[in-house]
Formats: sequence, C-alpha cells, structure tokens
Amino acid sequence: MKSREERITDKMNRKGGYLITLLCLLLFVTLLGTLLWSIPPVAGRFESAPSAESSVWTMAYLEDEGIAYVDTLSEQMKQNSDVLFFAGPAALAGKVERSGAVPAPRVFFPVWDGSATEANMAVRFTHIPEDQLTGYGRSAYFVDFGEARFWFLNAERLEAEPAVQLAWLKRTAEQNPRLHRLVLMNKEPQQPEVWRGLADSGAELVLIGAKAYAPEAAVTERPQAGYSSTSAHPGWAEWTMSSPAGGLLMVQGRGSRLEAAAAGSAGRAADRLALDAAGLRQSAAVQERAAISIGAMWKYHAGGPDVRTVLPQGLDLTGEQPLVAQSPLPREDWRSAAYPDTDWGWARAPFGRSRESVSRRSIATTLPAQEQSPAYYFRKSFVVDEDPAEMKEWMLRVAFEDGFIAYLNGIEIARDSIREGLVDYRSVAIPHQGGLFEDYPLTNQRNVLVKGLNTLAIEVHGSHPQTPEWWFDASLTYKK
Repeated sequence: MKSREERITDKMNRKGGYLITLLCLLLFVTLLGTLLWSIPPVAGRFESAPSAESSVWTMAYLEDEGIAYVDTLSEQMKQNSDVLFFAGPAALAGKVERSGAVPAPRVFFPVWDGSATEANMAVRFTHIPEDQLTGYGRSAYFVDFGEARFWFLNAERLEAEPAVQLAWLKRTAEQNPRLHRLVLMNKEPQQPEVWRGLADSGAELVLIGAKAYAPEAAVTERPQAGYSSTSAHPGWAEWTMSSPAGGLLMVQGRGSRLEAAAAGSAGRAADRLALDAAGLRQSAAVQERAAISIGAMWKYHAGGPDVRTVLPQGLDLTGEQPLVAQSPLPREDWRSAAYPDTDWGWARAPFGRSRESVSRRSIATTLPAQEQSPAYYFRKSFVVDEDPAEMKEWMLRVAFEDGFIAYLNGIEIARDSIREGLVDYRSVAIPHQGGLFEDYPLTNQRNVLVKGLNTLAIEVHGSHPQTPEWWFDASLTYKK
C-alpha cells in the first residue's frame, strides 16, 4: 500500500498531466483557427501584393509571344525572382495539350490573345478573377498590385463593342482615384473613341505588344530610340520598344512617378520612358491644359549675391503681416518678367541631386550643392493667347525639396516649407520630402496673368547648403 506522501504525489502528477493536455489542445485549436482565418480571398486583387508601407513596386511585362514558354516566362521568372507580378500574352503560359491545359504560375497574369477558349482559361488561370465584367469570363479583368491597378482588356470584343469595356474601365477607375492606371491588350484599337475613353479614365500607360502609349503631357523622360511625342491617337505619345532581352519591360512605380525600362542587351544601357501622373485629370467634361508642363525646360541660376532682388514696398521683414499690395518689381529684380536671363543656364526638369539610385535615375538635370547658398533660382516664360478671365481653375503643382517660393509676373503666388517675410540667397528651408507633386490653387491670383507673355519664377531652398537631397519640378495648368 502506498504511503500518504506517494498518494499525494500521484494525484499532483495526474493534475499536471491533465493541465498539459489541456494546454496542448488549446494551442492546436488556436493554430487551426489562425490558419483558416488567414486564407486570403481572391476577388480581383493580387494576393501577393506588397504591404501598404512599401513605396516602390515593380512588375515585369513580356511582349514577345513568339518565343517558347521555357525560354521566356520560366527563364525570366528565374532571373527576376524578386519580381512578384508578371504579365504578357496568354500563349506564354504554355501550349494546350490534348490531355488538358498546363496551369500557369500564379504570379503570371495573361493578356487575352485568343490562344485558348474561355473554358480553358479557367483551368490554366484559376488565380485570376472571373466575370468581373459580366459576360466576359476571364478575358477582361483587373488586378491591383502595389499602388497600381492593371486592366486586361479583350481587344477583339473592344473593337466590336467598345462602349461596354470603356464604361467598365471608367467606373472601376473612379473607385480607385489614388492608384496608377495601366491598361494591357494584345491588339491596337483604331477607333478614336477608344483612345478618348482611355484618356477619360486616367490611363497612364497602355501596353500593346511591343508598343507603349502614354499621355504626352505626363511624360518626363523620353526614350532615346523608337519614341514619338505624337501618334495616330491625339494626345498620346508612342514608344516602340526594342527587345534585345526576350521582350522584357520592367515597370516601376514610386509615388506619382512611373518608369518603364526595356531590358538592355550586353554593353547597352536600358532605354526608359518616365512619366508623372500628378498632372492627369479624369474628368471628361472639363479638359485640363498645361501652360507649363511637367519636365519642361527652365532657365536656372545658383543662388548668390549676384542675383539681385528688390524689397517690395510695405514688406514686413518679420513675416507677421502679409503683403497685401501687389507692387511691380523693377527690371533688375530676377523675379520680374522683364529681367534679362540670357546668361542663365537652360535645362530640363526635374532638377536635383540624391544619394538614392532610384531617385537619381529620375533626375534630368543634376545641380550640385554649393557653399555660398542653399538655393537655386528658376524662370519659365509662357504665352497666354486668350483672355485670362475665360480660363479657370489655374493650378500650380510643385515637387520640391526642401522649400520654395513662386512668383507670377513678379507677384508672389505660393510658398511652402520656408519662413514668411524676407528671404534671400542665404535662407534655409524647413526639411520637406521631395519627389511628389503638391497642388497650389491660384484662385485669388488670376488677375496677375496677362494676355501675351507671362513669367513664372521659383526659388527653391535646401534645409542646408550641403544637403545631399534636393529636388524641383513644376507645372502650371488651367481648365476651359
């Protein structure tokens, strides 16, 4: 017979065993519930999209359907293992065998090319949404990736019934006003109403085989070969891409900027098309026009005592009392429309400098840091042919780092991230992230415009004379 101490020990061991069993069971139930809860639904959104915190996204577009599957899609996926989104003709996903269709990789999204029936598409591409557009099956659909929405259109049915897909495109685009908008199809539509519909929906990049189309007003960097600022479709620039590396085009987005780079062959740099979507508008009723476009040519000069400014009468040097009167500036003031700037530099925006390789690739003109001043001055003249009173909703858009002040015909119209009152070539700005365009409506400054020649002058200041990050580009638009 067991002693009293042994009976107590056995009882405690049994209780401990029950507790351990209960804890294990609870852990198993928790893990099972978590697994079931975490299965993501696929309803028109690519489930492998990067987190919302990511500011840069990249996709790969394969335009050459004449190369065998093993030599194109599989190899490109191996060589670009960090890319999570591939798109191209459906034929690249393998041939249809008698025994059935070969499932495509889940990171590949097809452009409808008639290489298979819609029923076969359901077997090969189970990961893409079905019937987002009623009656189109998987031949017309959209997916979201990064900060972009991609529409895959059925070009054959677009030619026969354009209104159906265009209405769907515009409706779904309006539901996502902050996303980049890219359209892919396998055949170039010829109807003018199709291209007007693409523009009205805010499409920034249209990929059709070896051609890329973009609104010319949004283009900031033009490819060296195969590019034309005009095409058969008014308002659209055309780029016929050379494809030395198997027809691969890498598309990268960062903020409002979009860059498409054709893979270069050995010893040759990649050619690229860059654009900024900040100036695009999706309203079909009102057309926005650019007096000064993004990526325009500007006169520029480094800040220094040799660039003269004149204090306007009544200016409060502390900035506590805003200047109400609009006093014209003399000819010798660099902000004046009459200022002689013939000895200034002449180059294309965006201007800047950066330690980041991605940002450096987007800079058209590099401006070095200088010891005597954190500032650079810019001037751009433009002509208004009509009565300014008939031109509405003037908008100044500026991408800047770190601070700026803008003057229209010598009158200040906007400033940001810099002190009020007196500012000269030695003034530093408040740190401000550059690269993204910000809007400054000119509601109360339209009276400054004149019919004929006008001048926009902008001074951009860094937060320190030797700051390694500095940026400037601007546009001036209006509506009719």
